[in-house]
Amino acid sequence: MKHSIWEITKNVTVWEFNRFFKWMDLVKGFAFFAFFGLIGGVVGSWAGSQAAETPVVAVSAYGPFNQEGFEITAIRFEDRSALPADSLNSLLMGGEIDGILTVISDREATIRTNSDRAWIMQLQTHLNELRSGYKLEQLGLDAAIYTDLTAEVDLSREFDSGEVASLADKFLAGGAIALLLMAVFMGFAYQFTAITAEKQQRITEQVLSAISPQTWIDGKILGITGVGLAYVAFYGAIGVFGIIALAWFGAPVHQTLALINPLFLVTFVLMALIGTLMWNAFLAGVAATIDDPNTSTKSGFMFLPMFPVMLAFLALVNPDTVAMQLLSIFPLTSYAVLPARMVLTSVSWWEPVLAIALLAVTAWLLRVAAGRIFAAGMMMYGKEPDYRQMLHWMLKGSNQTQTD
Repeated sequence: MKHSIWEITKNVTVWEFNRFFKWMDLVKGFAFFAFFGLIGGVVGSWAGSQAAETPVVAVSAYGPFNQEGFEITAIRFEDRSALPADSLNSLLMGGEIDGILTVISDREATIRTNSDRAWIMQLQTHLNELRSGYKLEQLGLDAAIYTDLTAEVDLSREFDSGEVASLADKFLAGGAIALLLMAVFMGFAYQFTAITAEKQQRITEQVLSAISPQTWIDGKILGITGVGLAYVAFYGAIGVFGIIALAWFGAPVHQTLALINPLFLVTFVLMALIGTLMWNAFLAGVAATIDDPNTSTKSGFMFLPMFPVMLAFLALVNPDTVAMQLLSIFPLTSYAVLPARMVLTSVSWWEPVLAIALLAVTAWLLRVAAGRIFAAGMMMYGKEPDYRQMLHWMLKGSNQTQTD
């Protein structure tokens, strides 16, 4: 019985998916993650409880400041100005106090501790406040006048291009790009393993005698993309459970999630999905040309998906430049630049539509190009094609059916 191309592609897709996707690996990974997360939580809670203890600072000299001013919630000051230096040193070395503060003048003070401490910054701030009060008293100035002189200008922001997206949308855009990269890198790892192994084991001729190269590569692209997306969905689900846990403990998660724009959510998910398919198609074609993965220089292609992400950071400077507008539509960069622009400025309705359409067309064209490269590259043993040959195969295909 003759099977249709769609049915064969589906069978290859399912086979490739089941070949790499293992539920038990996910369960073991989750158990491993949960175990060390629990251990880290217990250790972190224990260490944090010790770090949260209020430090005790012995004041050996107050300088020009009043003793009553040394009182804040973050640090407990103790008057030890009557003790000699040797006694203070013994208290510090014995762990009875955390530091020795000596105020020399209104411009100079020293703090001695066993090592650097985070609370020293709070001590610095408090000493600055004491000095400000001391100088105001010396100069006879009213504290209200000083407060008014040092008050900052409240600058409100108004944008002609529209309101800036919420912080939740910005996190959503960053998360979508991060998950896309994760799926692409996982997909390339599996394609790299599968395609190069099949090529080295010389089983290509047997498979190509049963199905066409395009059908085979289509199944690989879809199946391995499915594996990457499944793992991404799994880790995304862990993140959702984490959000639910935060909400359970009283964190204002519901208010944050309510700020997510549904249109942004749909756009980001579509672009991440199609972008993953596009890059997996490209990387599948690259993997088919690799003869020896240990010496090949083409494995560097796997870092190409990172380049548009770096370009997206330029949108932080000015998202409305012509370059950013073009990059947000250009299919090889749109999956990273457009989400960045959407959360930073207002974009026309047709920009996401055009970007998604061009991304889908590019994914389809790269799928065809990957099939042509796959048909020729999988039959080439002992050497790798140069870039001119690869370009020729992409544009015109190849009828090569025997080893070189």
